[in-house]
Amino acid sequence: MKIVVDSNIVFSTILNTKSKIGQLLINGSKYFDFYTVGLLKDEIFKHKDKILDLTNFAED
Repeated sequence: MKIVVDSNIVFSTILNTKSKIGQLLINGSKYFDFYTVGLLKDEIFKHKDKILDLTNFAED
């Protein structure tokens, strides 16, 4: 099944990986083909500092 993922959903998953949608995106690649806009990576890098502050993730 093909699923189009909005960038807001990806940001939500980054901030809450334990949510149902987060788990679906993280673990669902075995069952689904996910598609999103080509600029998603640019959006993530644009907001990288804020994401790191909110999540306490390491940059790598």
